[in-house]
Amino acid sequence: MAGKIAILGMGMSKIDGAKKDTKLDDLVFEVASKALNDASLTRMDMDGIVIAACDELDGRSISSMLEAAPAGAYLKDEIKVTDDGSYGVIMAAMRTLSGLFDLTLVVSWCKMSESPVSDVMRMRWDPFYHREFGMNHITTAGLMAGSYLNKYPISEDIPARVVVKNRKNGARNESAHLQTPVTLKEVKSSPIVSWPLKALDCAPESDGACALVLASERKVKELGITPVWLTGFGWAADSYYLGERDLCDSRSLRLAADKAYKMAKIHNPLKEIDVAEISDFTSYHELIAYEGLGLCGPGKAADLIERGETEAVGKLPVNPSGGLLSSNPFTAAGLFRVAEAYLQLSGRAGNHQIPDVQKALAQASTGFCAQGNAVFVLSK
Repeated sequence: MAGKIAILGMGMSKIDGAKKDTKLDDLVFEVASKALNDASLTRMDMDGIVIAACDELDGRSISSMLEAAPAGAYLKDEIKVTDDGSYGVIMAAMRTLSGLFDLTLVVSWCKMSESPVSDVMRMRWDPFYHREFGMNHITTAGLMAGSYLNKYPISEDIPARVVVKNRKNGARNESAHLQTPVTLKEVKSSPIVSWPLKALDCAPESDGACALVLASERKVKELGITPVWLTGFGWAADSYYLGERDLCDSRSLRLAADKAYKMAKIHNPLKEIDVAEISDFTSYHELIAYEGLGLCGPGKAADLIERGETEAVGKLPVNPSGGLLSSNPFTAAGLFRVAEAYLQLSGRAGNHQIPDVQKALAQASTGFCAQGNAVFVLSK
């Protein structure tokens, strides 16, 4: 990779089920200000602002016309990514590598409590062939999980243990939405929402916002600080139509991971990565991500769970923050994964800090059945 990209600061809101007393403008301003303060910089120092949000979920067309200013973009170069916040990091990284931007603020948000998420997702299907089926992000996730079970008939204890692990981790994260641990019995006895997914297999609907400050290597030297480095990243998207994909084999994740690992010179992620933040929209998403990220072979995700290797005290702790199963601010969820990886490397993750983290991985997925994926490798 020509040049290096650094992360200098982070701002993160407390994630809640409903921030009814907080206006979206105030939420965006809060995290943008926190990130700038964390980096000991001001809005005027920024060369550009990248925002990532969804107009439909914001409830207005071109929502950036109102949210760009509280994000710090008043009289500044601003560009919007109409997708997950992780793609805002990619946009900022590419701009940094162009040599035209030394300092960039990335901001993403979502208030699911004020959005008819199921209706919005249903309307994203093409109007001629799929929309009338009424499928949304939950029902299609059920198809994904069912496809995995059909190919790899694992015990229902395996996905349930993923939930137990992440909810236990979330209980230690002061910023998490759900901070109550659950038992294996509670997960398995929760009602089915879209077979084989049970209610506790799925991420909650959360409100939250997050921001990061990215910098060029040149600016880091000028400021004389020690940052966290973004050493590799990659992204890919699979077919929009579910019938054209193997739902339990995330091809786009494998492609994204390969690009990120090649850039970061990672050859054996299970041995070289110290902590991972994965987009576990459901428990099965996490299992499929293990395989797509090359942490194990096809159908072998259950082995990692049974050996406890992804527990907080395991060989590769996965989602020590609690992941999406504890906090899911939809379009900002991917940026939270990168921010949590940054906190681990900074030694500032609080009660969910993993000791001696040198390299961290963050993964974000978007679209139905993880159609699109982004992977990031961060390092000291």
